[in-house]
Amino acid sequence: MKAKLRAWTVCALAVAAGLVGGGIYWKYSGAKPGGGWAMPPAKVAVAPAVQADFPVVLSGIGSLEATRQVLVPAEVDGRIAQILFTAGEQVKAGQLLVLLNDAPEQGELARLQAQARNARTLLERTRRLVPLQAATREQLDQAQADYEQAAGDIRRVQALIEQKRIKAPFDGVLGVRRVNLGQFARAGDPLVSLTDGSSMYANINLPEQALGVLRTGQPVSVAVDAHAGREFQGKVTTVEPQVDPGTRTVRVQALLPNPDGALSAGMFAHGRIGLPDRPGVITVPETAVSYSAYGDSVYVVVAPESGAASAGPTVRQAYVKTAERLSGRVVVTEGLTAGDRVVTSGQLRLHNGAAVEILPDDTVALHKPVSAVAEAR
Repeated sequence: MKAKLRAWTVCALAVAAGLVGGGIYWKYSGAKPGGGWAMPPAKVAVAPAVQADFPVVLSGIGSLEATRQVLVPAEVDGRIAQILFTAGEQVKAGQLLVLLNDAPEQGELARLQAQARNARTLLERTRRLVPLQAATREQLDQAQADYEQAAGDIRRVQALIEQKRIKAPFDGVLGVRRVNLGQFARAGDPLVSLTDGSSMYANINLPEQALGVLRTGQPVSVAVDAHAGREFQGKVTTVEPQVDPGTRTVRVQALLPNPDGALSAGMFAHGRIGLPDRPGVITVPETAVSYSAYGDSVYVVVAPESGAASAGPTVRQAYVKTAERLSGRVVVTEGLTAGDRVVTSGQLRLHNGAAVEILPDDTVALHKPVSAVAEAR
């Protein structure tokens, strides 16, 4: 009895599964004119292959560097007697920043100045006595030499005193103070950083293959993480003539104006260098290209033949060769002609000859004309 009950249960489940499967198949399939069945057209979005001038760019990463930046050092040993600046302030070239103790040099200068006055007096007296033959020519030469030696010693001590007066070498903004009042500073010790941020250098690293097309004066667009969505424009000023043997990259330096101070030295930079446009190339949205071990391919929409009013569009798979990519578009060098409509989304259900239904809008692919891409340069 139990065996019969189990058999009836299995049969009932099989019938129910068949009914559900048949309903699903009936709902999502269509009838052919001859009475057969076929899968409904796949819903796809398409975009045209556009022929136009295509902007070419080289992309690389690097960092920013101020056009003028320095750690202001102590030129000689000495105790810090005065600190005449505030960290973070704007200073002018020649402004006194730090004064080292120069009391010994000031005393030596006073002694030498007294000697120089005496030597000058002796020189003038000897000059008056030589015409009267009260002094010899040799005495005059010696007096002249003594005076010039005293003047030279004064200039030497004055230079030592000036070395203890640390000044700003150019206009800029001071950084964090690195010394304290009364501290003994050695020659070469950094006292404070000074940065002129009115313009910046962007040091961009590019593959060595780019060395042949890089030129000074080429436009550069730089983006930094601190200002997302903003592009800073500049020009190439220097192309390093040597390739780094460790990384096989070449360094390019570009000058960027920085009037509002948005850029800071040391920022990580994404750089793009504009090259001459490629004229009259065919481009498609990147989402239209499928990549595999057999090659790159796209699905091209084929219009129904004339006379087949009930038939809809189909697709054919076309293998293509691709080149540069920029702002969601890719250059196709072989396999397409201008005006071909390619599938940009919905390719997973497609095969050669598959029927398709073209959606009015594509929310996935980027299919703006190439002219819009040029705005990203």
